[in-house]
This record gives sequence, C-alpha cells and structure tokens, in this order.
Amino acid sequence: MTEKEYKSLNCYIMYDTIHRLRHEEHQSIQWIADYLGINFRTVKKYLEMDLKEFEKYSNNLNERDCILEPYRGFIVERLGQFQDTSAAQMHDWLKEHYPSFPRVAPKTVYNFVMKIRQEHNLPKLKVDKREYGPLPDTPPGKYAQVDFGEHSLRKGDGSRIKVYFFAMILEYSRYKFIWFEDKPFTSEKAVYAHELAFRFFHGIPKFVIYDQDSVFLYDENIGDYLMTEVFNSYVKSRPFRPVFCRKADPESKGKIENVVKYVKQNFLLNRSYSNLDNLNKEAEYWLSRTGNAMVHNTTCKVPYQAWCSECKDLQPYIPVTSSTLESGHKVQSTNSLRYKGNTYSLPFGTYRGEETRVLVDEENGTLVIKTMDGELLAKHLIPAGRGKKVINHNHQRDKSTSIQKLSDQVKVQFTDQSGAEIFLSKLKERYPRYIRDQITVMLNCLAKYAPEDTDKALDMCLEKSLFSANDFKSILSSGAVIKENDNEVEIKSLGTPETQLMVNIKPNKSTIDVYQNLFKSK
Repeated sequence: MTEKEYKSLNCYIMYDTIHRLRHEEHQSIQWIADYLGINFRTVKKYLEMDLKEFEKYSNNLNERDCILEPYRGFIVERLGQFQDTSAAQMHDWLKEHYPSFPRVAPKTVYNFVMKIRQEHNLPKLKVDKREYGPLPDTPPGKYAQVDFGEHSLRKGDGSRIKVYFFAMILEYSRYKFIWFEDKPFTSEKAVYAHELAFRFFHGIPKFVIYDQDSVFLYDENIGDYLMTEVFNSYVKSRPFRPVFCRKADPESKGKIENVVKYVKQNFLLNRSYSNLDNLNKEAEYWLSRTGNAMVHNTTCKVPYQAWCSECKDLQPYIPVTSSTLESGHKVQSTNSLRYKGNTYSLPFGTYRGEETRVLVDEENGTLVIKTMDGELLAKHLIPAGRGKKVINHNHQRDKSTSIQKLSDQVKVQFTDQSGAEIFLSKLKERYPRYIRDQITVMLNCLAKYAPEDTDKALDMCLEKSLFSANDFKSILSSGAVIKENDNEVEIKSLGTPETQLMVNIKPNKSTIDVYQNLFKSK
C-alpha cells in the first residue's frame, strides 16, 4: 500500500467514524473531537460533507504537495526535543529561523504539525488551561491592563536563570508591550517600564487596571488603596487613573492574564538566554512578527492594525525626563550609576546606603547628575553603544582637604619646622601616589605621642635618612627615643653579699720585666 493510499484509507475511516458517532450514538461535536484527538472544526467540516463531497475533498488532499514539506526536518527535531510545543509557537520559530519563510495561514502550520505528530508518534503534552468568561468590548483609548510574569530560561552552560517581565495591553486593539528584567520588579523599575510602554503605544490610556501588587500598593482597606510613594508620585505626573482589582479576582483583567500566558508559552518556552539586552531585543522582534502581527482569535483583527486606528483616542504622550521622576536613580555601592546600559562614576562618598538616589538628565550628549536637592555631582559625555564604563578619576578619592593643607598641619606641630618641611618634601618624592596616606600616618602619630618625642623621632629620621611615615611611626612605637636619652645603666649584681665583695677585688698585675728575666735565666 502506497503512502497516498494509506492516507486516503485513514481519511475514510475518520469520516465514517465521525458520522457514526454523531448520527448513531448521538455524541456532541466536542465529545467526538476529544475522543478522536482532533479539532472540533474538523469534525464540523466532515459532518457537513456527504460521501461524494468527501471523496472529492480526499482526492484533492492527496494530490497537492504541502508547502511546509521543506521544513519537515526542523519541525520533527523541535517536536522531538520539546514535545509540549504548540503549533502557534512552531509557526513563530519557523519565521524566526527562516527569514524567507512563506506567508501561510496558522491553520496550515497547525495541520502540518498535527500530521507530523501522528506520523512520528509525538502527541502534545496536555496542560491545564485557565478559562475566563467573555467581557464586553471597551471603547478605544480608554483601558489598558498591566501584570507581571516570570519564567525560567536555560543558559548556554546548561544552568537556568529566572527572568521577570512587565506586560501591558491596550484592551481595545489588544496591542501588547513586554519588558524584561533579571531581578524582581521594584516600584522604580515598574515606573520605568510604564514609560517604555507609553512610548511604545505613542499615547496613554485613560485607565490602567492592576492587581493589588506590592510594587504599586502597600496597604488596602475596603476599597481605599494606599500606593507606594514612588508609584503615587508617578501617577500624579501622568494623566491616567489607576484601577485596582479585588484580591483573587483575575477575571477582572483576563486580557493581560492571557498575554502573560501567551508570552510564556509562545515566546519564552524552550528559549535560550544569553543576556538581558538580547532578550529584550528578541522580545521586540517577537512582538513585531507574532505578538502584535497575528490575527487575534476574539477580535479577528491584527492588533497592530487595530492600534493604528486606536492611536488617535489615546492621550498624548510627552516623554518625562529622568530628572522629573521623584524616585531618582539608585546609586551603586561602588559610587557609580547605571544608566541606559552604561556605568558612570560618581564622587567618592556619594553612596550613603541602599536608598541613595540621584537625579539625571541628558543635555546635548552630556549626562548631568545631581543630588535629589539639585546640587551638581558630575557631568559625563554619553558614549555610543551600551556596556561602557565612563570614569572620572578625580572621583576616586576624597579631595575635600588638599595635600598642602595636610602638610601644613603636620609641619606646625614640630619645633624644627624647616626639618619637618624637608622630611615632607622627601615623602612627596618617594611616595607621590600615597602622599595622603603617608601624611595621615604622621598626623595620627602626632596626636598620639608627646611633642618632645615626635621632635626627637623626626631628628632621628633626618639623621639616618629614614624618609617614610612608617619609619617615623616605628621609632615612636619601639621606644628608641626614650632609650637614647638614658644615661649609664645601673647593673645589679647577683649573688650573696660575700660574692658581691669578691666582684670588686682586683688581682695583682705582674710587669713584663718579670717574665723577661725568667726567659733570660734559662
């Protein structure tokens, strides 16, 4: 039996089974679809055809070649590796990996994927699906919904990393936006994601619907919502009104719940992670080719096309410069600031704890950084690209007190100020990079020891050419100055009084003449 004959026989068996279950056993269309593992639309189509129509349909089906046949190997490989892949996600993968992939209906991809599943015995793994009741249509430009999601991705070395994403959808057009972070969202990050979303939408809706998330709220009392300070300040600066759902009521914002599920099951499922920037770029491409480009099952419209008509009903979006956001930008513990993918140095001592914030603004290619009170901290030229470190080396050390002032503080505490000046000049010659540290050691010694001792220690250093603050400190700590001032040391004899008397006895000494006479006599 040839492959075509085998396919034709299977079609006849399927046709006969569907009609028997429907007309003889009086089963429902959905029951038949579930029983046979096929789509309910296929069951309806087979029931609407009589035998002659079905024979014609079957012959046409066997005679035409599938346009997706060249991609069979790729589909088999992916289904074998990820058996839970949906036909919609496979469609997106094909467009991602094959730029010249032909424009085909999603149903064509679905049929081909189902065919391969049957041929290679790769049934789709069932997952529990969450169902929602239908909601009435909303006018354009009025409502948007926001939610967060998270997903674990596989890295190149085989380990896994959890990513977090912000999602917003315009209810009327179903136009979507997503943004990823590698850490849980804070109020500051959520505000930043809102700005990106409104810029992406080219406008702001009148109402935005939220969960009772701690990112936005810190308390709720029978309908009175207390927003976090950061989010409350942001809401005051924007013309939209936040609407918070009741707890455990996801049906109030089912559209965004479906977006989160769509992102997880289509974009993120079985995707590899390289870095955060690439993931956000891939998400942008996914939105343009799939997320906002495919016909929506409910509206039967392409979200992008519907958004084009909704734009005029959105409130105008005027970019908010970073300096107008009262939350500011977080300062890193290394006295630096991360801004748009680059790192900028800040003066030593700027960081004063986890809550340290600064205001930033861009002026003619220059990043201007100020304190929350508006005092200028630093200015940096903005480099091209991302991942750059912009460092002002003057920020590396506290220079609030000059070297000359510190030197003067040392010199005036010595009696021999000219000698002190010579000693300090030698320190600057030998330790130009560490002169501040050298002078600091001397100041500590001058505060700890008596002036007469430090004067004598300085004299010893000059006499022996010991031009180092550590040598100055060692002389003082070892007591060498005190030992130099001591007179004869009293030696205490040991033993009894009799032995002490014997110590002072001096023996008689013979002259050399005595020994010479002895040798001559011999």
